[in-house]
Amino acid sequence: MNYGIKVTLINPKVLENLYYNHGLFAATCYNTPTDNPKVVSSVGKGCEHSGHNSGSRCEYIKFVIEADRGTLEQILRNELGVRPDPQDIYIWEDLLELNPRVSPDEIVKNMASFRYIDKDGFDFATPLNIEKVDEANERYCALMNYIDNERREIKQILVNNGVSEKKAVEDVNLVLPRATLSKTTIGFTPEALIRFENMRLCTRAQEFIHQVAIEIKKVVEEINPDFAKQLIPNCQRLLWCPEHKSCGLAPTKAQLKELIKNSKE
Repeated sequence: MNYGIKVTLINPKVLENLYYNHGLFAATCYNTPTDNPKVVSSVGKGCEHSGHNSGSRCEYIKFVIEADRGTLEQILRNELGVRPDPQDIYIWEDLLELNPRVSPDEIVKNMASFRYIDKDGFDFATPLNIEKVDEANERYCALMNYIDNERREIKQILVNNGVSEKKAVEDVNLVLPRATLSKTTIGFTPEALIRFENMRLCTRAQEFIHQVAIEIKKVVEEINPDFAKQLIPNCQRLLWCPEHKSCGLAPTKAQLKELIKNSKE
């Protein structure tokens, strides 16, 4: 499979100390003593397993994710907990503008720039259904090579006509397809990562982002197996499928209600 997907954890210490740090932050709630690291860690683990994640929201688990540009853009849509400051809502004529004040240390997303990075000979992702059919795969690869060659030619024409190479790269990169491999850096709070995995480990998630979710879980499992157990599809968490169209691995909510009803009769 030519997914081209790679996930790298860039701050493993956060995962190693996740429950201790969570517990240390959450201990205030019940005035729990913090002189015993095991007790503190058990507090953090207990809070997380019961869904009380407020004490973990100061922690960010950060990854570099390499995948196709379209998948990376989908990942960056995850905005759990992000909201504008009401004081920063301005109305100008009929336009409502939201201008949240954002501190630099709160920005937890970054993506490789298609404006500045020259993508001559770009690598690309190939969906499994295309890769399995020789004729489709051949034409798909030919299309990507055609785009690459034409892009190079247009760039050279621009340079020959006095456009700087930097600006030429910026202009011709607009033709790059969503399948172009790129990378992004993203930080999840533990709560946000659990939610992301709940959604994207579902078999109905799009092929590439589903694979990203699988790779994230593998990386997390190497450092913190207990936390990795929380990274499961929604059907395993709920014991029923919340999707509009179920894959059949779990009962729908209506089917579960019927099973419960029948078990009581």
